[in-house]
Amino acid sequence: MNFVQLLQIVGITALVTLALALLLLRLRATLRGWLRRRLPPRYLKPLGVRHRAARQEPRND
Repeated sequence: MNFVQLLQIVGITALVTLALALLLLRLRATLRGWLRRRLPPRYLKPLGVRHRAARQEPRND
């Protein structure tokens, strides 16, 4: 394998990777749109990090 063939393989791999990434983004957007049409709004709320409430020590007066 010479240098030109190696560059061709690297170029083809980069193009295939880019095409796959764009395809996955498109598939994700399509799936998200399908879910928005099918599911009620309560299932589409973003779920963030939930922190536990700080415990308060009982007061002994």
